[in-house]
Amino acid sequence: MSKIIRVRYAFYAIVLMATWLVKDHPFFWDTVQLGSKQAHFFYENGFSSFILPVEIDSGHPPFFGAYLALMWQLFGKTLAVSHFAMLPFLLGNVYLLSKMAEWLRPDHRPSWLLLFAFADPVLASQSILVSPDIALVFFFLLGLCGILKNRKWQVVAGATGLALISTRGMMAAFVLGLFSLPAISRSTPPVFYLRQMVNRLVLFLPAALAGGGFLLYHYLSTGWIGYHEASTWAPSFERTDFAGFLRNSAILGWRMLDFGRVSIWLAVAWLCYKRLSARGPAPAFDPAEWRLLKLLGLLALCLLPLMALYKGLSAHRYLLPIFLVLTFFFVKILPKEKSAWNKLSALVLAGLLSGNFWVYPKNIAMGWDATLAHLPWYSLQKEMIQRIGEKGIALSQAGTAFPGIGPREIIELNGNQDGFKSKELDRDCFILYSNVMNDFTDEEIATLEKNWEAIEKLEKGAVCMILYKNPTPCEN
Repeated sequence: MSKIIRVRYAFYAIVLMATWLVKDHPFFWDTVQLGSKQAHFFYENGFSSFILPVEIDSGHPPFFGAYLALMWQLFGKTLAVSHFAMLPFLLGNVYLLSKMAEWLRPDHRPSWLLLFAFADPVLASQSILVSPDIALVFFFLLGLCGILKNRKWQVVAGATGLALISTRGMMAAFVLGLFSLPAISRSTPPVFYLRQMVNRLVLFLPAALAGGGFLLYHYLSTGWIGYHEASTWAPSFERTDFAGFLRNSAILGWRMLDFGRVSIWLAVAWLCYKRLSARGPAPAFDPAEWRLLKLLGLLALCLLPLMALYKGLSAHRYLLPIFLVLTFFFVKILPKEKSAWNKLSALVLAGLLSGNFWVYPKNIAMGWDATLAHLPWYSLQKEMIQRIGEKGIALSQAGTAFPGIGPREIIELNGNQDGFKSKELDRDCFILYSNVMNDFTDEEIATLEKNWEAIEKLEKGAVCMILYKNPTPCEN
Protein backbone atom coordinates (compact mmCIF):
# COMPACT_ATOMS: atom_id res chain seq x y z
CA MET A 1 0.00 0.00 0.00
CA SER A 2 1.47 3.38 -1.05
CA LYS A 3 1.97 6.19 1.43
CA ILE A 4 -0.75 8.37 -0.06
CA ILE A 5 -3.29 5.55 0.27
CA ARG A 6 -2.32 5.05 3.91
CA VAL A 7 -2.71 8.77 4.52
CA ARG A 8 -6.06 8.72 2.72
CA TYR A 9 -7.37 6.04 5.06
CA ALA A 10 -5.97 7.90 8.05
CA PHE A 11 -7.97 10.96 7.02
CA TYR A 12 -11.04 8.82 6.43
CA ALA A 13 -10.71 7.75 10.07
CA ILE A 14 -10.26 11.36 11.22
CA VAL A 15 -13.36 12.47 9.31
CA LEU A 16 -15.43 9.61 10.73
CA MET A 17 -14.24 10.35 14.27
CA ALA A 18 -14.88 14.09 13.94
CA THR A 19 -18.39 13.48 12.60
CA TRP A 20 -19.13 11.12 15.48
CA LEU A 21 -17.90 13.70 18.01
CA VAL A 22 -20.13 16.48 16.63
CA LYS A 23 -23.15 14.32 15.78
CA ASP A 24 -25.30 15.99 18.46
CA HIS A 25 -24.33 19.56 17.57
CA PRO A 26 -27.34 21.68 16.58
CA PHE A 27 -27.47 23.59 13.32
CA PHE A 28 -25.27 26.68 13.40
CA TRP A 29 -25.00 29.95 11.53
CA ASP A 30 -26.23 29.82 7.90
CA THR A 31 -26.83 26.06 8.06
CA VAL A 32 -30.06 26.80 9.98
CA GLN A 33 -31.43 28.44 6.83
CA LEU A 34 -29.64 26.52 4.07
CA GLY A 35 -29.94 23.16 5.79
CA SER A 36 -32.61 22.77 8.46
CA LYS A 37 -35.30 25.21 7.34
CA GLN A 38 -35.22 24.07 3.74
CA ALA A 39 -35.13 20.40 4.74
CA HIS A 40 -38.12 20.92 7.05
CA PHE A 41 -40.12 22.35 4.15
CA PHE A 42 -39.47 19.31 1.95
CA TYR A 43 -39.86 16.85 4.82
CA GLU A 44 -43.20 18.30 5.92
CA ASN A 45 -44.63 18.86 2.42
CA GLY A 46 -43.60 15.62 0.77
CA PHE A 47 -41.39 17.25 -1.89
CA SER A 48 -44.54 18.72 -3.44
CA SER A 49 -42.69 21.75 -4.78
CA PHE A 50 -39.11 22.88 -5.32
CA ILE A 51 -40.09 26.51 -4.81
CA LEU A 52 -39.50 27.42 -1.18
CA PRO A 53 -41.76 29.69 0.87
CA VAL A 54 -40.73 33.30 0.37
CA GLU A 55 -39.48 33.71 3.95
CA ILE A 56 -36.79 31.04 3.45
CA ASP A 57 -36.23 31.37 -0.30
CA SER A 58 -32.76 32.84 -0.81
CA GLY A 59 -32.81 32.25 -4.56
CA HIS A 60 -30.45 29.27 -4.51
CA PRO A 61 -31.37 25.85 -5.89
CA PRO A 62 -32.74 24.03 -2.79
CA PHE A 63 -31.39 20.60 -3.62
CA PHE A 64 -29.09 20.40 -0.59
CA GLY A 65 -32.13 20.90 1.65
CA ALA A 66 -34.00 18.29 -0.39
CA TYR A 67 -31.11 15.84 0.02
CA LEU A 68 -31.13 16.37 3.79
CA ALA A 69 -34.91 15.87 3.93
CA LEU A 70 -34.51 12.61 2.00
CA MET A 71 -31.96 11.42 4.57
CA TRP A 72 -34.45 12.26 7.32
CA GLN A 73 -37.16 10.26 5.59
CA LEU A 74 -34.88 7.26 5.20
CA PHE A 75 -33.12 7.27 8.57
CA GLY A 76 -35.05 9.58 10.90
CA LYS A 77 -35.06 13.31 11.56
CA THR A 78 -32.21 13.67 14.04
CA LEU A 79 -29.07 15.74 14.39
CA ALA A 80 -26.95 12.59 14.07
CA VAL A 81 -28.55 11.66 10.75
CA SER A 82 -27.98 15.24 9.55
CA HIS A 83 -24.28 15.10 10.36
CA PHE A 84 -23.79 11.59 8.97
CA ALA A 85 -25.52 12.74 5.77
CA MET A 86 -22.40 14.85 5.19
CA LEU A 87 -20.08 11.83 5.16
CA PRO A 88 -20.37 11.07 1.41
CA PHE A 89 -19.13 14.59 0.69
CA LEU A 90 -16.52 14.64 3.46
CA LEU A 91 -15.05 11.26 2.51
CA GLY A 92 -15.26 12.29 -1.14
CA ASN A 93 -13.26 15.42 -0.36
CA VAL A 94 -10.54 13.33 1.28
CA TYR A 95 -10.40 11.03 -1.74
CA LEU A 96 -10.31 13.85 -4.29
CA LEU A 97 -7.71 15.82 -2.33
CA SER A 98 -5.52 12.71 -2.25
CA LYS A 99 -5.91 12.36 -6.04
CA MET A 100 -5.02 16.04 -6.43
CA ALA A 101 -1.97 15.41 -4.28
CA GLU A 102 -0.86 12.60 -6.60
CA TRP A 103 -1.19 14.98 -9.56
CA LEU A 104 0.65 17.80 -7.80
CA ARG A 105 3.57 15.90 -6.26
CA PRO A 106 3.62 12.31 -7.56
CA ASP A 107 7.25 11.92 -6.57
CA HIS A 108 7.54 13.86 -3.33
CA ARG A 109 5.39 13.90 -0.17
CA PRO A 110 1.97 14.06 -1.83
CA SER A 111 0.21 13.40 1.47
CA TRP A 112 1.02 16.88 2.80
CA LEU A 113 -1.72 18.46 0.70
CA LEU A 114 -4.40 16.92 2.92
CA LEU A 115 -2.70 18.38 6.00
CA PHE A 116 -2.61 21.87 4.54
CA ALA A 117 -6.17 21.68 3.18
CA PHE A 118 -7.83 20.53 6.40
CA ALA A 119 -5.66 22.77 8.56
CA ASP A 120 -7.40 25.73 6.94
CA PRO A 121 -9.86 26.94 9.62
CA VAL A 122 -12.61 27.61 7.07
CA LEU A 123 -12.60 24.10 5.59
CA ALA A 124 -12.10 22.53 9.03
CA SER A 125 -15.00 24.45 10.56
CA GLN A 126 -17.37 23.90 7.64
CA SER A 127 -16.49 20.18 7.73
CA ILE A 128 -18.10 19.77 11.15
CA LEU A 129 -21.30 21.60 10.12
CA VAL A 130 -24.26 20.37 8.07
CA SER A 131 -23.08 22.71 5.36
CA PRO A 132 -23.87 22.94 1.63
CA ASP A 133 -20.41 24.43 1.16
CA ILE A 134 -18.88 21.02 1.87
CA ALA A 135 -20.96 19.64 -1.00
CA LEU A 136 -19.82 22.60 -3.12
CA VAL A 137 -16.17 21.78 -2.34
CA PHE A 138 -16.78 18.15 -3.32
CA PHE A 139 -18.26 18.99 -6.71
CA PHE A 140 -15.61 21.65 -7.36
CA LEU A 141 -12.84 19.13 -6.67
CA LEU A 142 -14.62 16.49 -8.75
CA GLY A 143 -14.87 18.82 -11.74
CA LEU A 144 -11.29 20.04 -11.35
CA CYS A 145 -9.88 16.51 -11.12
CA GLY A 146 -11.90 15.59 -14.19
CA ILE A 147 -10.38 18.47 -16.17
CA LEU A 148 -6.81 17.78 -15.05
CA LYS A 149 -7.06 14.04 -15.70
CA ASN A 150 -9.31 14.29 -18.78
CA ARG A 151 -12.16 12.28 -17.25
CA LYS A 152 -15.27 13.55 -18.93
CA TRP A 153 -17.83 12.00 -16.59
CA GLN A 154 -16.17 13.72 -13.62
CA VAL A 155 -16.34 17.08 -15.36
CA VAL A 156 -20.03 16.61 -16.17
CA ALA A 157 -20.91 15.38 -12.66
CA GLY A 158 -18.84 18.04 -10.90
CA ALA A 159 -20.18 20.98 -12.91
CA THR A 160 -23.78 19.77 -12.70
CA GLY A 161 -23.49 19.24 -8.95
CA LEU A 162 -22.13 22.77 -8.54
CA ALA A 163 -25.06 24.19 -10.53
CA LEU A 164 -27.54 22.43 -8.25
CA ILE A 165 -25.95 23.53 -4.96
CA SER A 166 -26.15 27.32 -5.20
CA THR A 167 -25.75 30.31 -7.46
CA ARG A 168 -22.15 30.50 -6.21
CA GLY A 169 -21.80 26.93 -7.39
CA MET A 170 -23.00 28.06 -10.81
CA MET A 171 -20.25 30.70 -10.83
CA ALA A 172 -17.66 28.09 -9.83
CA ALA A 173 -18.86 25.84 -12.67
CA PHE A 174 -18.53 28.79 -15.06
CA VAL A 175 -14.94 29.30 -13.92
CA LEU A 176 -14.15 25.62 -14.43
CA GLY A 177 -15.61 25.91 -17.93
CA LEU A 178 -13.26 28.80 -18.74
CA PHE A 179 -10.35 26.91 -17.19
CA SER A 180 -11.04 23.84 -19.31
CA LEU A 181 -10.68 25.74 -22.59
CA PRO A 182 -7.52 24.87 -24.56
CA ALA A 183 -4.78 27.46 -24.77
CA ILE A 184 -4.72 29.52 -27.96
CA SER A 185 -1.68 28.84 -30.09
CA ARG A 186 -0.57 30.37 -33.38
CA SER A 187 0.29 26.91 -34.62
CA THR A 188 -3.23 25.62 -33.98
CA PRO A 189 -5.61 26.04 -36.94
CA PRO A 190 -8.73 28.04 -35.96
CA VAL A 191 -11.06 25.23 -37.03
CA PHE A 192 -9.19 22.68 -34.93
CA TYR A 193 -9.19 25.04 -31.93
CA LEU A 194 -12.92 25.69 -32.33
CA ARG A 195 -13.58 21.95 -32.40
CA GLN A 196 -11.54 21.49 -29.20
CA MET A 197 -13.38 24.34 -27.52
CA VAL A 198 -16.79 22.89 -28.40
CA ASN A 199 -15.72 19.44 -27.18
CA ARG A 200 -14.73 20.94 -23.82
CA LEU A 201 -17.72 23.21 -23.37
CA VAL A 202 -20.27 20.52 -24.25
CA LEU A 203 -19.28 18.82 -20.98
CA PHE A 204 -20.74 21.83 -19.16
CA LEU A 205 -24.03 21.77 -21.06
CA PRO A 206 -25.82 19.59 -18.45
CA ALA A 207 -24.74 22.08 -15.76
CA ALA A 208 -25.99 25.01 -17.82
CA LEU A 209 -29.30 23.27 -18.42
CA ALA A 210 -29.66 22.30 -14.74
CA GLY A 211 -28.75 25.73 -13.34
CA GLY A 212 -30.47 27.74 -16.05
CA GLY A 213 -33.53 25.48 -15.95
CA PHE A 214 -33.93 26.00 -12.22
CA LEU A 215 -33.50 29.77 -12.47
CA LEU A 216 -36.09 29.93 -15.25
CA TYR A 217 -38.50 27.70 -13.30
CA HIS A 218 -37.97 29.88 -10.24
CA TYR A 219 -38.55 33.08 -12.22
CA LEU A 220 -41.74 31.78 -13.79
CA SER A 221 -42.98 30.68 -10.35
CA THR A 222 -41.98 33.75 -8.33
CA GLY A 223 -41.16 36.56 -10.74
CA TRP A 224 -37.60 37.05 -9.46
CA ILE A 225 -34.10 35.57 -9.61
CA GLY A 226 -31.53 35.82 -6.83
CA TYR A 227 -33.47 38.15 -4.53
CA HIS A 228 -36.34 40.62 -4.48
CA GLU A 229 -36.90 43.89 -2.63
CA ALA A 230 -38.95 42.30 0.18
CA SER A 231 -36.46 39.46 0.63
CA THR A 232 -34.78 38.95 4.00
CA TRP A 233 -31.50 38.91 2.08
CA ALA A 234 -32.19 42.04 0.04
CA PRO A 235 -29.82 44.25 2.14
CA SER A 236 -26.94 41.90 1.31
CA PHE A 237 -27.62 42.38 -2.40
CA GLU A 238 -27.72 46.17 -2.36
CA ARG A 239 -25.22 47.58 -4.83
CA THR A 240 -22.33 49.52 -3.37
CA ASP A 241 -21.05 52.88 -4.54
CA PHE A 242 -17.38 53.37 -5.38
CA ALA A 243 -16.41 53.93 -1.75
CA GLY A 244 -18.39 50.83 -0.75
CA PHE A 245 -16.68 48.83 -3.49
CA LEU A 246 -13.27 49.83 -2.14
CA ARG A 247 -14.37 49.02 1.42
CA ASN A 248 -15.67 45.60 0.38
CA SER A 249 -12.46 44.96 -1.55
CA ALA A 250 -10.50 45.69 1.62
CA ILE A 251 -12.76 43.35 3.60
CA LEU A 252 -12.24 40.58 1.03
CA GLY A 253 -8.49 41.17 1.26
CA TRP A 254 -8.80 40.78 5.02
CA ARG A 255 -10.81 37.57 4.56
CA MET A 256 -8.01 36.22 2.35
CA LEU A 257 -5.46 36.74 5.13
CA ASP A 258 -7.75 36.04 8.08
CA PHE A 259 -7.53 33.13 10.53
CA GLY A 260 -3.85 32.39 9.91
CA ARG A 261 -4.03 32.29 6.12
CA VAL A 262 -1.55 35.14 5.94
CA SER A 263 1.11 32.45 6.49
CA ILE A 264 0.39 30.65 3.23
CA TRP A 265 0.18 33.90 1.24
CA LEU A 266 3.56 35.01 2.59
CA ALA A 267 5.08 31.60 1.81
CA VAL A 268 3.72 31.68 -1.75
CA ALA A 269 4.95 35.25 -2.26
CA TRP A 270 8.43 34.34 -1.02
CA LEU A 271 8.65 31.19 -3.17
CA CYS A 272 7.46 33.09 -6.27
CA TYR A 273 10.04 35.81 -5.59
CA LYS A 274 12.79 33.19 -5.33
CA ARG A 275 11.64 31.57 -8.57
CA LEU A 276 11.45 34.84 -10.49
CA SER A 277 14.74 36.23 -9.20
CA ALA A 278 16.76 33.08 -9.93
CA ARG A 279 15.10 31.62 -13.00
CA GLY A 280 17.82 32.39 -15.58
CA PRO A 281 16.85 31.31 -19.08
CA ALA A 282 14.40 28.67 -17.81
CA PRO A 283 10.71 29.48 -17.28
CA ALA A 284 9.83 30.54 -13.74
CA PHE A 285 6.97 28.03 -13.54
CA ASP A 286 6.31 24.71 -15.22
CA PRO A 287 3.08 24.08 -17.22
CA ALA A 288 1.22 22.55 -14.27
CA GLU A 289 2.10 25.53 -12.07
CA TRP A 290 0.93 27.93 -14.77
CA ARG A 291 -2.38 26.06 -14.98
CA LEU A 292 -2.93 26.51 -11.25
CA LEU A 293 -2.05 30.21 -11.50
CA LYS A 294 -4.51 30.50 -14.38
CA LEU A 295 -7.27 28.90 -12.31
CA LEU A 296 -6.46 31.08 -9.30
CA GLY A 297 -6.61 34.16 -11.51
CA LEU A 298 -9.92 33.12 -13.09
CA LEU A 299 -11.49 32.52 -9.69
CA ALA A 300 -10.30 35.88 -8.42
CA LEU A 301 -11.44 37.76 -11.54
CA CYS A 302 -14.86 36.10 -11.71
CA LEU A 303 -15.76 35.93 -8.02
CA LEU A 304 -14.13 38.82 -6.16
CA PRO A 305 -15.47 41.81 -8.18
CA LEU A 306 -19.03 40.46 -7.95
CA MET A 307 -18.68 39.98 -4.21
CA ALA A 308 -17.29 43.50 -3.79
CA LEU A 309 -20.18 45.02 -5.77
CA TYR A 310 -22.75 43.96 -3.16
CA LYS A 311 -22.94 44.92 0.50
CA GLY A 312 -23.16 41.56 2.23
CA LEU A 313 -21.39 38.90 0.15
CA SER A 314 -18.03 38.64 1.87
CA ALA A 315 -18.30 35.51 4.04
CA HIS A 316 -15.15 33.43 4.38
CA ARG A 317 -16.82 30.28 3.07
CA TYR A 318 -17.59 32.02 -0.23
CA LEU A 319 -13.84 31.99 -0.89
CA LEU A 320 -13.24 28.27 -0.36
CA PRO A 321 -12.44 27.52 -4.05
CA ILE A 322 -9.79 30.27 -3.99
CA PHE A 323 -8.34 28.97 -0.72
CA LEU A 324 -8.13 25.44 -2.10
CA VAL A 325 -6.41 26.41 -5.35
CA LEU A 326 -3.97 28.62 -3.42
CA THR A 327 -3.12 25.58 -1.28
CA PHE A 328 -2.62 23.47 -4.41
CA PHE A 329 -0.24 26.05 -5.86
CA PHE A 330 1.69 26.29 -2.60
CA VAL A 331 2.16 22.52 -2.43
CA LYS A 332 3.19 22.44 -6.09
CA ILE A 333 5.94 25.05 -5.76
CA LEU A 334 7.35 23.86 -2.42
CA PRO A 335 11.03 23.04 -2.93
CA LYS A 336 12.08 19.42 -2.63
CA GLU A 337 15.02 20.16 -0.34
CA LYS A 338 14.22 18.63 3.02
CA SER A 339 15.23 21.60 5.17
CA ALA A 340 13.32 24.16 3.09
CA TRP A 341 10.28 21.86 2.87
CA ASN A 342 10.21 21.23 6.60
CA LYS A 343 10.67 24.86 7.59
CA LEU A 344 8.05 26.27 5.23
CA SER A 345 5.59 23.46 5.93
CA ALA A 346 5.92 23.91 9.68
CA LEU A 347 5.47 27.68 9.45
CA VAL A 348 2.40 27.44 7.21
CA LEU A 349 0.79 24.67 9.26
CA ALA A 350 1.42 26.58 12.48
CA GLY A 351 -0.05 29.71 10.92
CA LEU A 352 -3.18 27.95 9.68
CA LEU A 353 -3.76 26.13 12.95
CA SER A 354 -3.26 29.36 14.89
CA GLY A 355 -6.19 30.80 12.95
CA ASN A 356 -8.58 28.93 15.22
CA PHE A 357 -7.34 31.13 18.07
CA TRP A 358 -7.78 34.42 16.23
CA VAL A 359 -10.69 35.98 18.13
CA TYR A 360 -11.57 39.61 17.53
CA PRO A 361 -12.92 42.07 20.11
CA LYS A 362 -16.68 41.95 20.61
CA ASN A 363 -17.20 45.16 18.61
CA ILE A 364 -15.71 43.64 15.44
CA ALA A 365 -17.85 41.25 13.38
CA MET A 366 -16.23 37.84 13.01
CA GLY A 367 -16.93 34.83 10.80
CA TRP A 368 -17.57 32.30 13.54
CA ASP A 369 -18.56 29.55 11.11
CA ALA A 370 -15.08 29.85 9.57
CA THR A 371 -13.11 28.87 12.67
CA LEU A 372 -13.12 26.06 15.20
CA ALA A 373 -13.15 28.76 17.88
CA HIS A 374 -16.95 28.53 17.73
CA LEU A 375 -17.01 24.99 19.19
CA PRO A 376 -17.84 26.04 22.81
CA TRP A 377 -21.05 27.63 21.49
CA TYR A 378 -22.95 24.35 21.54
CA SER A 379 -22.40 23.43 25.18
CA LEU A 380 -22.85 27.03 26.36
CA GLN A 381 -26.12 27.33 24.45
CA LYS A 382 -27.40 24.11 25.98
CA GLU A 383 -26.44 25.16 29.51
CA MET A 384 -27.89 28.65 29.12
CA ILE A 385 -31.23 27.30 27.88
CA GLN A 386 -31.31 24.97 30.90
CA ARG A 387 -30.64 27.86 33.29
CA ILE A 388 -33.28 30.02 31.64
CA GLY A 389 -35.79 27.21 32.14
CA GLU A 390 -34.80 26.86 35.79
CA LYS A 391 -35.64 30.53 36.28
CA GLY A 392 -39.12 29.96 34.90
CA ILE A 393 -38.49 32.16 31.87
CA ALA A 394 -39.97 31.14 28.51
CA LEU A 395 -37.48 31.35 25.66
CA SER A 396 -39.91 33.57 23.75
CA GLN A 397 -39.57 36.16 26.53
CA ALA A 398 -35.92 36.72 25.61
CA GLY A 399 -34.73 38.63 22.58
CA THR A 400 -31.53 37.69 20.83
CA ALA A 401 -29.80 37.85 17.44
CA PHE A 402 -28.63 35.52 14.67
CA PRO A 403 -27.85 32.62 14.98
CA GLY A 404 -30.02 32.08 18.05
CA ILE A 405 -33.41 33.25 16.75
CA GLY A 406 -36.29 30.86 16.10
CA PRO A 407 -37.91 27.65 17.33
CA ARG A 408 -35.52 25.18 18.91
CA GLU A 409 -37.04 22.50 16.67
CA ILE A 410 -35.41 24.13 13.66
CA ILE A 411 -32.04 24.39 15.40
CA GLU A 412 -32.01 21.21 17.51
CA LEU A 413 -34.64 18.96 15.88
CA ASN A 414 -36.10 18.36 19.35
CA GLY A 415 -39.78 19.12 18.67
CA ASN A 416 -39.72 22.25 20.85
CA GLN A 417 -41.51 25.08 19.06
CA ASP A 418 -40.52 27.63 21.69
CA GLY A 419 -37.52 29.77 20.85
CA PHE A 420 -35.81 33.12 21.23
CA LYS A 421 -37.32 36.13 19.46
CA SER A 422 -35.53 38.83 17.51
CA LYS A 423 -34.19 41.44 19.94
CA GLU A 424 -36.01 44.70 20.72
CA LEU A 425 -34.19 46.41 23.55
CA ASP A 426 -36.99 48.92 24.13
CA ARG A 427 -39.58 46.15 24.60
CA ASP A 428 -37.88 42.95 25.79
CA CYS A 429 -37.76 41.76 29.40
CA PHE A 430 -34.64 39.70 28.73
CA ILE A 431 -31.84 39.78 26.15
CA LEU A 432 -29.54 36.87 25.40
CA TYR A 433 -26.20 38.18 24.14
CA SER A 434 -23.16 36.30 22.86
CA ASN A 435 -20.00 37.52 21.18
CA VAL A 436 -20.81 34.95 18.48
CA MET A 437 -23.70 37.22 17.46
CA ASN A 438 -22.55 39.90 15.02
CA ASP A 439 -25.91 41.68 14.83
CA PHE A 440 -25.62 43.53 18.14
CA THR A 441 -24.54 47.11 17.43
CA ASP A 442 -21.85 48.83 19.49
CA GLU A 443 -24.55 51.03 20.99
CA GLU A 444 -26.69 48.03 21.98
CA ILE A 445 -23.72 46.29 23.61
CA ALA A 446 -22.88 49.46 25.54
CA THR A 447 -26.50 49.84 26.66
CA LEU A 448 -26.68 46.25 27.89
CA GLU A 449 -23.43 46.51 29.80
CA LYS A 450 -24.27 49.88 31.35
CA ASN A 451 -28.00 49.74 32.02
CA TRP A 452 -29.13 46.11 32.09
CA GLU A 453 -28.56 43.49 34.80
CA ALA A 454 -26.51 40.44 33.85
CA ILE A 455 -28.33 37.59 35.62
CA GLU A 456 -26.47 34.70 33.98
CA LYS A 457 -23.03 34.64 32.41
CA LEU A 458 -21.25 31.67 30.85
CA GLU A 459 -17.79 31.57 29.28
CA LYS A 460 -15.85 28.80 27.63
CA GLY A 461 -12.86 29.13 25.38
CA ALA A 462 -13.35 32.18 23.16
CA VAL A 463 -17.16 32.22 23.48
CA CYS A 464 -19.23 34.06 26.06
CA MET A 465 -22.99 34.10 26.60
CA ILE A 466 -24.85 36.54 28.88
CA LEU A 467 -28.52 36.75 29.84
CA TYR A 468 -29.51 40.32 30.63
CA LYS A 469 -32.62 41.46 32.51
CA ASN A 470 -34.30 44.75 31.70
CA PRO A 471 -34.16 46.92 34.85
CA THR A 472 -37.29 48.84 33.76
CA PRO A 473 -40.81 47.49 33.20
CA CYS A 474 -41.11 45.70 29.84
CA GLU A 475 -43.98 44.57 27.63
CA ASN A 476 -43.46 40.76 27.71
